[in-house]
Amino acid sequence: KEAIMKVGIIGAGTMGSGIAQAFAQTEGYEVCLCDINEEFAANGKNRIAKGFEKRIAKGKMAQEDADKILAKITTGVKDICTDCDLVVEAALEVMNIKKQTFKELQDICKADCIFATNTSSLSVTEIGAGLDRPVIGMHFFNPAPVMKLVEVNKALQTSEEVVKTVRELTDKICKTAVDV
Repeated sequence: KEAIMKVGIIGAGTMGSGIAQAFAQTEGYEVCLCDINEEFAANGKNRIAKGFEKRIAKGKMAQEDADKILAKITTGVKDICTDCDLVVEAALEVMNIKKQTFKELQDICKADCIFATNTSSLSVTEIGAGLDRPVIGMHFFNPAPVMKLVEVNKALQTSEEVVKTVRELTDKICKTAVDV
């Protein structure tokens, strides 16, 4: 049996909850959906559940399948990401917020956790500057559970090994990685 990979999502808004769903609905992943407080994180999970309710009502999804996916999503603040293998940050498109988030995460997450940002417009190199590990861009398109494309944006500090790993993860969740 394949090992479970733990993925932390920082930011439980539309993008963050969509990315959380994309991982949780794939076999072999558990998700920590985080926000600045438990209520915001729980709202993100509820957004996913509401989407499932619509699909169940239309006969496009079984309740059992929805329950199984939702059970793989734990909500909280970023402190629950201690044993995550990958963290995807989907916070506001504000450089200082992203830099501060990763600065805090490096003290929370294990040393081999991969840091990824969902930014579409900010410099991934600048986001990762001064951290103990590189940050890679992993930009999902909205709605994340549906859209196939994920832009993989290599920062100056990002190793080819990390790029390869992120491309493989993108593939595993049935998305298409494109280098930008």
